[in-house]
Amino acid sequence: MTSSIALIGFMGAGKTTVGAKLAPQLNTYQRDLDEVIERELGESIQEFFAREGEERFRLIETQALKKQLDQVGVLSTGGGVVMRKENRGLLSKSKVPVIYLRTQPEELLDRLQGDEQRPLLQQMDRDGFIRLWEYRDPLYREAADIIVDTDGINADQVATQIIEQLEDD
Repeated sequence: MTSSIALIGFMGAGKTTVGAKLAPQLNTYQRDLDEVIERELGESIQEFFAREGEERFRLIETQALKKQLDQVGVLSTGGGVVMRKENRGLLSKSKVPVIYLRTQPEELLDRLQGDEQRPLLQQMDRDGFIRLWEYRDPLYREAADIIVDTDGINADQVATQIIEQLEDD
């Protein structure tokens, strides 16, 4: 079984939480792409995003993704990583299994209620959120090797499903 995987999915899908559960089970460590970027920037993504905008952030995200896909471990990506075609290509062509944590928008909205750390969430209403999810869902699917539906299950159960699917492959 592999010791490296990449987790993709919408904000609130549980990528960081599930990554933290998976890493010890795979005898490896977890890296969060957003945390890597924040260390490199020396500020929060929210601050950078507000000052420089999404396009500039996505360029930096691509550079970080290229570096991190070559590292061993569980990589939890940011929710918007699939927005750039280049990133989807990097994920699809990488040697690591890419796992899409697919969560329906209604459940995501419940999970994210009151979260003020998500720049895009602050800029849209419920309908806008659902439209963004509908736009991104096929992009996640394009980049993914494995899709795990996370609705109604906890992070431990998601991690177990991922391990089982990796063992089957």
